[in-house]
Amino acid sequence: MSSWKCPSCSNVLLLNNKVWACTNGHSYDVAKEGYVNLLLVQHKNSKQPGDNKDMVNGRRAFLEQGFYQPLADSISKIFNQHLITLSTLPTIEDQTEVNFFDAGCGEGYYMNQVSQLCIKTDLKIKFSGLDISKFAVQKAAKKYPNNHFSVASTFQLPLVSNSQDAVLQIFAPSSEIEIHRVLKPSGIWITVNPAANHLYEFKQALYDKPAEHKAGQVTPEGFTLAQQLNLGFVIHLTEPQQRENLLMMTPYYWSATAQKKQKLVDDLQQFTTDFDIRVYAKSFL
Repeated sequence: MSSWKCPSCSNVLLLNNKVWACTNGHSYDVAKEGYVNLLLVQHKNSKQPGDNKDMVNGRRAFLEQGFYQPLADSISKIFNQHLITLSTLPTIEDQTEVNFFDAGCGEGYYMNQVSQLCIKTDLKIKFSGLDISKFAVQKAAKKYPNNHFSVASTFQLPLVSNSQDAVLQIFAPSSEIEIHRVLKPSGIWITVNPAANHLYEFKQALYDKPAEHKAGQVTPEGFTLAQQLNLGFVIHLTEPQQRENLLMMTPYYWSATAQKKQKLVDDLQQFTTDFDIRVYAKSFL
């Protein structure tokens, strides 16, 4: 059964001859790359929302060089532990597949890493994701044809309620209510956000008075905090293009002056990462 729902009427979408359609007659063609665009015009905040081509290409180049591999490993470990937990639940006997969803998947790197690092299990695992950037989803769907992708907003998830076993969210805004809605009762929500010292060298290079990032501490309504961990490591970027790729992945790319950005790309080679990883269990609102 499909997990996609119609963004117009919320009915389940079914695939037939490369067209996703609902019983009310709304239909959405599968693009040549394999994804489906479920972002309605009225939900766009610009003509081409999300990351542009240069940013998407820079992100892929950076991530595929393995600089953030420890983060991908940590996320995979959390999901594998959840798979073990799911396998012990009596309700799993009625479940034919496990659904993993990446809300803000970008060009698909982390979802692919999790799928590659999954433990062997008798459960069938379906990996799906969305991003508001059409460029990112095109790139993801083309490279990872075994996974499922859509162009959509994290604030209007085109997913059937109570359909996901795990939702991953890395540095992406979303609706807590929507995440709660799409998770199964036993589902988990994995979030990754910058912790206090994340890329502090960027701040030192770009701002006169750099300040530590302050991560929010409030557990979203409808969830309980099941796990929290900090992950930090140092990366060495010896090539200017690597540094520019990392810069394009951050808000600093838009807020800093061209002169300061160029100086950063020219001079800095060592960077500190600091990730705040949290796992939330669904509870009743």
